[in-house]
Amino acid sequence: MGNNVHNCLSPDLVDRYAAGDCSELERQTVERHLGQCERCNHRVKSTQSNAADSEKHDTLDSHSSGESGEPQDVPAEKKGSYPGSVPEALTASLDTPFSYKVPDTTFEGYHILDELPRGGQAVVYKAIHKATKVKVALKVLLPGLLASAKARRYFEQEVELAARLNHPNIVSVRDSGIAQGQYYFSMEYIHGQPLHRYADSQRLGLREKVMLFNKICAAIAHAHQRGVIHRDLKPSNILVDESGEPHVLDFGLAKTAAGLSAASESADMLTMTGQIKGTLAYMSPEQAAGRSDLIDVRSDVYSLGVVLYEICTGRFPYDISGMAVAALENIQHADPVRPRSIISRFESDIEAILLKALEKDPSRRYQSAAELRHDMECWLDGFPIMARSVSSLYVLSKIVARHRYTSTVVGLLLMIVLCFSYISYHLLGEARNAEKEAGQKAAQWHDAAVQAFSSARQANLLTSLERWHQGDSKNATFFASFLGKGSKEKRVADLLLRQDATTEDEDALRRRSSGLPSWIVDFAIGEYHFRNGYRKQALEAYQRSHLSIKKLPKGEQPVFDGLLHGQVKARLYQLTIAGEPVSGIFTRIQVE
Repeated sequence: MGNNVHNCLSPDLVDRYAAGDCSELERQTVERHLGQCERCNHRVKSTQSNAADSEKHDTLDSHSSGESGEPQDVPAEKKGSYPGSVPEALTASLDTPFSYKVPDTTFEGYHILDELPRGGQAVVYKAIHKATKVKVALKVLLPGLLASAKARRYFEQEVELAARLNHPNIVSVRDSGIAQGQYYFSMEYIHGQPLHRYADSQRLGLREKVMLFNKICAAIAHAHQRGVIHRDLKPSNILVDESGEPHVLDFGLAKTAAGLSAASESADMLTMTGQIKGTLAYMSPEQAAGRSDLIDVRSDVYSLGVVLYEICTGRFPYDISGMAVAALENIQHADPVRPRSIISRFESDIEAILLKALEKDPSRRYQSAAELRHDMECWLDGFPIMARSVSSLYVLSKIVARHRYTSTVVGLLLMIVLCFSYISYHLLGEARNAEKEAGQKAAQWHDAAVQAFSSARQANLLTSLERWHQGDSKNATFFASFLGKGSKEKRVADLLLRQDATTEDEDALRRRSSGLPSWIVDFAIGEYHFRNGYRKQALEAYQRSHLSIKKLPKGEQPVFDGLLHGQVKARLYQLTIAGEPVSGIFTRIQVE
């Protein structure tokens, strides 16, 4: 960035900033300078007022400590195209109040009251709809962008996507049209504050924040159900009115699920002003990586997780204060800071919810805003949350992966089992000629040894199946190699780990499982369906397995299969109580 001898901005940089053509780093540098230099403020304002297609950039930080926190008159959209910009109604011009200028175009049916700070693509007017006397926000495409087919396409797309949504917590579009060649649309006018500012000014507790956020998730779930992905969720795009109701706005970057799959989207990752789509701090890892092919409703789930994390802890999950490249790298790879390391008595269930929503891998996140909302409602109602069990398994797997001592851990476990077995059998041999009491004690040790061997085999089987579910066939086979030859656990592993197992039908599996107890055959079939995503068939198989175990006479029930029985119950819990209903009816199974 070239400065003159007085350390002021160069004419070229002033022009590019006013036109919205500078980089993110240049923009941040310019705005820091404008906060200290009145001369450059005047130069920027002059350039903006003289250029027909210039933009008046929003510079009031959404976290400014100098604001009173009182509600303001707020339009129902933000119009800035820069990452980090906030709704115009929540911003001010650089140093002086924004000067109102009557538009050259007359919009039939509307009386213009005031002009709000404009963004790079549109200007917003506060207006009265003459027929209904209702105050609205009138968004108009800037004249300098009318020649751009892309600008018109984005503007029309925003109207189309917002108009298809009808939810009390989503700002509604009322009207749209073209007046003297200028594209415009009117929308609901909101009098309120951005989400984070409202939460701070009202001093909301954790429970109140979650209840408020639950409504936001309901609104986003409504959009997702209609195929609309927001892609720019952040606190400044969520306004809370005076009655405490949140309103999601600004669908300027929204896309349909079908639109995201188009090949043209991958080549169109920049806005018309050259900036990354979305606000950097709230981007999902796939957005930060420019992977448009991976962006779906789970990207909005990640952004919701960042928003909830910020309003609950007052911080972002990772450092984004440095260079843009470093911030993007952190978004893609840095683990989020656990909320309990920031707030020592932070609610553990909410921490689990946050960490699941902030998973880097989309397949490990909540698969929809509705799932995220379900867990928050469970927490509010005092029920177990789905994130708790899932996150515990994942934390354990991350510890093993980070240290890469899997073989050492397995070796130590085997050594413990062998030592325990040696001691138990030695004591059993010494007690053979002892009295009845000694014989009973030896039998107890024998049972303990058998149970230890059985538990070790079951643990290896479950570990092998967990790797198999994750597609890690190499480690699945490695753990299966420790199963005793001829044991039922070994047979189950051989049944499922075959290369063609995932393409076989259920009847083929039953034919190859001849001789195994019926309960373990149904368990294996349940695992097969669960891996292939057939949740209904998996649930039925686990139910058959559970009922078979309960029907066995007490003398015939397997004594040392506790881990496998527990896995059957865990799957039933996961598919009925903790998970989504399989058939639309929330079926509950009494697991004893």
